[in-house]
Amino acid sequence: MTRGDFYISYHPADLAWAEWIAWRLEADGYRTVVQDWDLRPGENLIRRRNEALEQCHYTLAVVSAAYLAAPQSSDDWTAAFLQDAEGRERLICVLVDDSPLPALLRSRYAIDLAAADDDEDAAGALLGGVRSKRGKPTVAPPFPRRDTPAPRLPAQPPHIFEVPPRNPNFTGRLDLLRHLADRLDCVATVVQAALHGLGGIGKTQVAIEYAHRYAPAYDIVWWVAAEQPAVLLAGLAALGARLDIKVTGDQQHELHALYSELRRRGRWLIIFDNAEDPELLYPLLPSGGHVLITSRNPDWAGLAEPVALHVLNDMEATTFLAKRLRNTRPEHHAELAAELGNLPLALEQAAAYIDATQISVSDYLRLLRSSTVDAFPTRPPLGYPRTVSGAWVLSLDRIRDESEDAHHLLTFCSFLAPDGIPRKLLRTGSAGLPGRLRRATSSARGDHVAVAALRRYSLVDASPDDLALHRLVQWIVRQRAGDSPWPPRTVVTEAVGWLLLIFPAESGEPRHGQLCERLLPHVLAVREHAADYGVSGPELATLLERAAEFLHAAARLTAARELFEAATAMWATASDEDSRHPQAALSADLHYGRLLHDLGEIPQARKIFERAERRLRAVTADAAPPQLVTVLTDLGRLLQEEGDLRGAKLRIEEVVSLVATTDIPVAELARAYGCLGRIEQDLGNMPAARLGYEKALALSVEAFGESDSRAALRRNSLAGALHLTGRIDEAMVQLSTALAALEAVYGADHDRTVAVRLNLAAALHVKGRYEQAHEHYRHAERICARLGLEKDPRVAMIRTGLGALLHDSADLEGALEQHRQALALGRAQYEPGHPRMVVMGANAAATLERADALEEARELMASALESAVRLYGPSHPRVAAVRATWGVLLGRLAEPDAALAEESRALEDSVRVYGRTHSRVAVIENNLGCLVFAAASSASPEGGSAPEHLARAVEIAEAAYGVGHPRTLVIRENAAGCRVGRPPQALFIPLHIHQQATTIDR
Repeated sequence: MTRGDFYISYHPADLAWAEWIAWRLEADGYRTVVQDWDLRPGENLIRRRNEALEQCHYTLAVVSAAYLAAPQSSDDWTAAFLQDAEGRERLICVLVDDSPLPALLRSRYAIDLAAADDDEDAAGALLGGVRSKRGKPTVAPPFPRRDTPAPRLPAQPPHIFEVPPRNPNFTGRLDLLRHLADRLDCVATVVQAALHGLGGIGKTQVAIEYAHRYAPAYDIVWWVAAEQPAVLLAGLAALGARLDIKVTGDQQHELHALYSELRRRGRWLIIFDNAEDPELLYPLLPSGGHVLITSRNPDWAGLAEPVALHVLNDMEATTFLAKRLRNTRPEHHAELAAELGNLPLALEQAAAYIDATQISVSDYLRLLRSSTVDAFPTRPPLGYPRTVSGAWVLSLDRIRDESEDAHHLLTFCSFLAPDGIPRKLLRTGSAGLPGRLRRATSSARGDHVAVAALRRYSLVDASPDDLALHRLVQWIVRQRAGDSPWPPRTVVTEAVGWLLLIFPAESGEPRHGQLCERLLPHVLAVREHAADYGVSGPELATLLERAAEFLHAAARLTAARELFEAATAMWATASDEDSRHPQAALSADLHYGRLLHDLGEIPQARKIFERAERRLRAVTADAAPPQLVTVLTDLGRLLQEEGDLRGAKLRIEEVVSLVATTDIPVAELARAYGCLGRIEQDLGNMPAARLGYEKALALSVEAFGESDSRAALRRNSLAGALHLTGRIDEAMVQLSTALAALEAVYGADHDRTVAVRLNLAAALHVKGRYEQAHEHYRHAERICARLGLEKDPRVAMIRTGLGALLHDSADLEGALEQHRQALALGRAQYEPGHPRMVVMGANAAATLERADALEEARELMASALESAVRLYGPSHPRVAAVRATWGVLLGRLAEPDAALAEESRALEDSVRVYGRTHSRVAVIENNLGCLVFAAASSASPEGGSAPEHLARAVEIAEAAYGVGHPRTLVIRENAAGCRVGRPPQALFIPLHIHQQATTIDR
């Protein structure tokens, strides 16, 4: 906030005084801070006020009865008073009425403006009071009745003021009021502004607030009800009578005389409230002053500046409810405001109901959701001419009578989502619409005419692409549709047909993502209305399946499951004549099975895939292969992740064997080769694994191009084989390329980047780039949290990866916290012997060993080793990694012989698969040196002394990790310390299951 000489502290009722004082001070060269001038929307009011109190030299309190009664005002002057301890006299009181000062302030000199006779007198008193000696200006400030934009002396109210009472609960709209004031603040110019918007949106209340707030700027402020011509003319005649215009019986003559008098006087404001027809009002507009029009009709361009009024923002709506419902708890205010779409009249009517019935906000919300009709009383709130429904009934009746096309369009749109109704898709999909709608949607001309009619009554907001309705307008239209020739059940059925026509059948394909996202809110709205009006059947079930497939591809798994299950229930109750083709049913089953797989619900997914496999094997050979290939690949991938490598390999090899006799789509064949590579990798056959991955990548690039998400998936898989064989740099190239491709298509914060980020983090960990690894783990964590995926299987892998990283960063406390969270998630999702539980258990046990929790570590590690041997066999390289940590733990448990035997076996199996130059071999050689040293043995079972093992570990680590790698430094320090009798430090091999971006693999 700008530093000022004076912070003007005032009550909102005294805004006119505050502005007059600030204007006079700034005209004299001072700087002021005024809340209504300097506070912007969204800023923290309390923080900004405190800054102003601290930064301004003085606090100038505009003291009135309202100011003294307000707690916030008391805070202002009390703070300034207390800051006067150094004798700086920071508080200056300006009296604007005869209210007695509190005892604490009576000893202070006060500037008394309440007794000022005119502007000149008041200005002199003000400026003389703030200066040490009087500094009279050389030129007299003009009195406001002359042509100057300066505020008038607030003590001089308009000579004529006929406006409805001010609403004490008026909230927000400060920017709009300032904008109106700026537009109307042009003296000697005809200035007209038309405030337009939906019925109930607060146009009249804004006009009333404007009139009261800026009344001191005018000599005359007059309110004219303009909805009916006769009432409008009567209102102008009443103003003429107040101005002593002679009644002649000639209406035109009297109006001419009135407008001549207004031009002579100047400084007037006339408000025409609820004017509907610009052509009718045009000849009746006066000139020479200010005109403010409120209207539902937005078409005022050329006659007045149109100023659109929208619903309150969230903060304004909740602030209004807090004012209006002072005796209720605020926790449900935001929920109520959202339910009512922040519409001011609806908020006031709801507050009036709650206040009258003395129920809680939560009770009212339940009533609103169960019976909207009962939640709104039939009488309008005090100070409002109509109820929510009454505010629109006249407009709806006129639309029905004036434009059948517009009425039908409004009715149809009222059963869709309130925002983003696609105008062009209404036209392109008009073949799926009923005949009554086609005239309004089958051509641009019909659309333009119908939308213009609806805009004339502010029933819709329109852009070139979209239409939008307030949700309460939709509700009123749906209520009225119950008695119309086009009943709600029929409208919903026709909306389902239209959406099914335009919602892509291949909704999971990336090229359809934008369109599906745009249509999804309308599918969900129609589904809700279908439940209300008893609409079901094959068309709706098919539409929900398409939406579910899109949600699955977009990684919104829980929402996808809900729609799949709803569709399944509809198909279960369909009649025989409505039953679908078996292949369509099978396709939907497979989509649902993949969703369950990605949700981690493996038994249910496996049941679906195996049932589909049995069905397809039962049909003729000619009909089976196309879908059998898909089923076998899905089932093979699932079995591989479950550790049933034999069953997985049998299925995938069958797919590959069909290549010679069956025309398998390239995308499906790429999936199969990618899965085969993963199986070979888990079997420890790294050359075959890499071959499968490279074949899958080549097929994907051939079919989709280098930058396609499916090619990114294959790169991600290939990187896994490269990582495990120690070719970390090559793995990182593939992962970085894959991540860049995914970010280019989906953005950096999309769910589809999570798996690649985890793999890249693991590679960076191995490379010793701990900070970068940490950031990728945290980025993946933030994505999952934002999408509500806290229980997603990948989160457990994020936790175990972070735990291993923090372990190597010497943050054992943080590492243990991550490992315990990972284990808790894993135990809720997997059986104890699951491959992922092996990884999480082994990583956690390594940190527990380092933290001296040896018994807990032993229990976890023994279970992990037993499960790994059962899953992969005793000589598998993944088993060797677990065995290496188990050997270190046995050494700590004072079982040196068993420890050396296990570590030696781990070395043997790792060398056989990876060769002697792999980074894992360096770790195991280091650990053997530690165990030999601790056992005080002359040699390990392999015949090596502790220094010999450590020397080999240094040589391998420098080549595999690099000379500056953290692990290389530890191993080198171990070798040097061993020579002088210092105990060396064991290391562990962090386990990582290379993550597959499964939701891309479609």
